[in-house]
Amino acid sequence: MSYSAEEKLREASALGDIEGIQNLLAQNVDVNAKNSINGWTALHWATKRNHETVVRILLSNGADSKLENQKGERPSNLSKNPSILNLLEPPTASDSNDSGEDNLKFTPNYIKNAPLNGQVDLGTKLRQRHPDFSTMPTTALPAAQSDDDLVLKIRVFGSSDPDFIEIEVPRWKLTYNGLQKICCEELEICESQVERIRKLPNVRLRKDADVKRLMDFQCLEIVLKPPLNEKLSNSYQSISTHKDQTILY
Repeated sequence: MSYSAEEKLREASALGDIEGIQNLLAQNVDVNAKNSINGWTALHWATKRNHETVVRILLSNGADSKLENQKGERPSNLSKNPSILNLLEPPTASDSNDSGEDNLKFTPNYIKNAPLNGQVDLGTKLRQRHPDFSTMPTTALPAAQSDDDLVLKIRVFGSSDPDFIEIEVPRWKLTYNGLQKICCEELEICESQVERIRKLPNVRLRKDADVKRLMDFQCLEIVLKPPLNEKLSNSYQSISTHKDQTILY
């Protein structure tokens, strides 16, 4: 099974897209596949986002709750939800005799984050949100952000709507092309329309290294190519229509 399908499973688990998860598992996608950069599995994402139903589905399909990410974190280190923790590491008889302190091997990295009501597109596009740009709300952010998500503010340069919208970009797929794709999906514009991406006030992004230096809540503008008729209007006027002008050779 291709890596892209495994990536979709992790994203569907983060979004709580039960139908998408079931469709992918029916295609024999590796439920324990890790991201090559941060080592997260689908179960890590489902636990972090507190999707209890998704956790149950993944476990029933062979998800390993003992797998660790690159930071040495198991899925159980990413949540304080008692129901989810009970699913991941059911209590044993010896647990009733301990001191009641947290006996997890690693310090939890829990980040309180409201569930995302999204779906994974199993076709060419992974995410489809905000079908109506004019009524697009600002992305609701939790009190604290994960180290794995970069929050940016974006808008179209010269648009009649001057407001920015906030987007979350996973850092592990933060490249110039990836950023452009996500911005175009969120703003509902074609990638072929983009002339450049500008970090305000006046810095042009050109390559992956530029993108990786972005910080949380930086403002970006998507500059679109001018319409063809506008380009033509700015070109030199035809000599045939200005015969009375002197021509220098």
